[in-house]
Amino acid sequence: AVYQRRVREQLYCVLRVLGTPTSEIWPVMTSLPDYNKITFDHCDPIPLVEVVPEASTEAVDLISQFLVYNAADRLPAAEALLHSWFFIEPLPAHHSELPIPTRQNKKGAAHDIDIDIPVERKMCNPAMFNVNAKSVVES
Repeated sequence: AVYQRRVREQLYCVLRVLGTPTSEIWPVMTSLPDYNKITFDHCDPIPLVEVVPEASTEAVDLISQFLVYNAADRLPAAEALLHSWFFIEPLPAHHSELPIPTRQNKKGAAHDIDIDIPVERKMCNPAMFNVNAKSVVES
């Protein structure tokens, strides 16, 4: 039940930004195996410039080519690497040149982020990386 609620919440977040998909923008949508299992009210898409207002025009353009329902219309990674966003100022920096951010805990106190901990241990439940971890999905 918790997993299903999380999936619905994630889908709702996508729908809020991209709008409710239609067969015109996603022709294969109705042939997906879970197509009729849940329904959502119609919502219009939010312009990405409103979702990421601080992003450059090039960044919004790149993001908009990734956030597409129909996978056949999505920008391939190899082409994305040639997008103009990667070649405008500020140019990408090596990770060693980036500042290490601090994170606020629930009480508002800042603490340093340990960069030596593998990212999968920071970002999500490590059991998700175990192919036999059915209980994580079912919980």
